[in-house]
This record gives sequence, C-alpha cells and structure tokens, in this order.
Amino acid sequence: MNNKRIKYFFLASVLIQMFVITSLATGSPLLTMSVIEGGSLPWGNLMTALMFILFPLNFLIIRSTRKVHPIPLKVFRICVLISLVLGVLWIPMTYALSGNWSATFHGEDTKSKIWWAYTYATPILPFAGYFLMRILSIFFKP
Repeated sequence: MNNKRIKYFFLASVLIQMFVITSLATGSPLLTMSVIEGGSLPWGNLMTALMFILFPLNFLIIRSTRKVHPIPLKVFRICVLISLVLGVLWIPMTYALSGNWSATFHGEDTKSKIWWAYTYATPILPFAGYFLMRILSIFFKP
C-alpha cells in the first residue's frame, strides 16, 4: 500500500474506533439491535470485534515509522499479531464460551471469567508489546 492509502486507512480506522468506543461508553441502543432481523448477534458484538481487529492494525501502522533492533521489534509484532488473532476470533470464542451470540453468561462460572480475561487481553496486548519493545530497546540498539 502506498502512504496515502495507509493514511486514509488509519484515519478511517480511528474514526470507526471512536464511534464504537462512544457507543459502548454511552450505552447506545444500537448495541443491542440485531445485525440480521430476527437474529441473535447484536451490533455491539460485531462493532467490538471490528474494533479489536482495527486496533492492533493501527499499532503496526504507527510502529512502522521508526528504526528498532530486530529483537524488540519481533516481540512487539508477536504481541500485536496475537492481539489481531484474538480480535478475529473474538465472536467465535464468545459463542463457544457463552453458548449464544450475545455473550450472555448465567452466573459467575469459569467460562465467564475466561471470556472477560480474553476480552481484556485483546486490546491490552499491543500496549504490552509496545512497552516490552521500548524496554528491550534499552538493551538492543539498532
């Protein structure tokens, strides 16, 4: 991709993420509406999964502008790649753990705790990878 397309992708991605975060923070009625009439997958889950996919991609775009030693860069990229895979698999994992598309759990069981850890780990991993890369860059100079 050329630089102009990358900038447009990044801008569109940030705008989409801002919309999703605002919708989640305000409790928008859109979140509970079904994607398909009569279906059980709510827009909120689809929007969250999209955000979990776009977020690590933005980290890769931002990170590609600076020179870093290959070892810290590899740690960063692995964390971002794991986050991207977790984002892509977020809806199937939600269904596998809850047994429904709307992520409704009954009680505080182990599956619910696993789902919460999975959901928190997905956006946190790129930050963790970035900070690990910065720390490792102290020891590995380009």
